[in-house]
Amino acid sequence: MQNKLNRTFLKWWDKSSCEFSALLFDIDGTLISGKKVMPGVPDLIRELEDSSFPFFLLTNDGNHSTKEKSGFLKKAGLDIKADEIISCGDALKPFAREKGLSGKKFFVMGDLGKPDYAENAGLKIEKRTEKIYECAGVIVGEGTYNWQSNISSAMNYFIRYPSRPLIVPNPDSYWPNGPNGELGIGAGGKARFICTILGDYGIKIKPVYLGKPYSAIFNYAFDILKTRFNLPSKLQRKRVLMLGDSLASDICGANRFGFTSGLVLTGITNCSHLKKAKPGFRPDYIFRSMN
Repeated sequence: MQNKLNRTFLKWWDKSSCEFSALLFDIDGTLISGKKVMPGVPDLIRELEDSSFPFFLLTNDGNHSTKEKSGFLKKAGLDIKADEIISCGDALKPFAREKGLSGKKFFVMGDLGKPDYAENAGLKIEKRTEKIYECAGVIVGEGTYNWQSNISSAMNYFIRYPSRPLIVPNPDSYWPNGPNGELGIGAGGKARFICTILGDYGIKIKPVYLGKPYSAIFNYAFDILKTRFNLPSKLQRKRVLMLGDSLASDICGANRFGFTSGLVLTGITNCSHLKKAKPGFRPDYIFRSMN
């Protein structure tokens, strides 16, 4: 680990960009903080676009479509196109194709963006709990909905059909949800709650996670990078740099997949966390800030 805590990303990138074929960015805590863009980020994005350097933004936000996410970023002052964003929800498409699920009906807890990621993947969606037994599986979405009825319905569904898939686009247990450090419960937390209850009952369910740090979103991003930017089919994964602020999500996920990992200390990770990090959670590079 190259531990230079006084290093800034932009100055380092000017000298090191030739070592990489593509960039992947986390969003919250990396490119933006709250509703404000990090200093230097707009210039970096313009430079990447002007030079046609391959990049995408990766997010575990499965509650908003990439079009919606693009709108939020533009309001914050960052001009990002919808097709420059990859969401955990996008990974539903290759999963559905691989498993032959096109046209199948799935029960969706909560929301999956507008337009809906499940529908974009060729799935039919059902949100009425009384119709859950007609479905081929359950997808844990996000947003505001009746947790009690949905969780109870999903729990009883898997008691009847324990081999059917529980798909969780966003594996996060929680997310920032207030000005004073309040947290909201994430889709991953709800899914694991269901699995814990079922485990106590004697039924083991293994969720299918699609977002960071799991491989589905990285596989999807890697394939799209090579296709859209005409990169070599046998591109070395180490030539892709994943930049983020989370050891558990961005850094661990990139390390597992074989990407080069870069941590920015502008979000949820600090020096104390770094000192305690296990080997798989340690970044290849550390940056104090973006500029």
